[in-house]
Amino acid sequence: MIITIVVLSVLLSASIFINVNLTKKFEKMEDMAENSVDALLENEKFLTELKNRVLSQQSYLRQLDRIGSFEADDETGYFFKEMKEIVNDIAVYFGETPIDDERLSILERPKFDATFEKDY
Repeated sequence: MIITIVVLSVLLSASIFINVNLTKKFEKMEDMAENSVDALLENEKFLTELKNRVLSQQSYLRQLDRIGSFEADDETGYFFKEMKEIVNDIAVYFGETPIDDERLSILERPKFDATFEKDY
């Protein structure tokens, strides 16, 4: 009878220790999950704001270059084309129609060669 009581006491003590340990771990995991959800909501808010800004800039770029004068100029044309491609990449990422239906992704575009020749 005493052996049974000792064995049951040891098992009860081990069970209490295990349950307390698991409860602490579960509470930590709960906190981590709440923090992850908060971070995801912040990221979603940031991406939504970024999407709205990109779409407004995309329409602004369309208005600026409705006749193609910026693209025709050598100095501002390069910058304008690069900005247009960046806005297009972000617009395609968000599932929007890019400017002039340029649907080439970053991976499909030819690499930029930054070599310059001297004119003299």
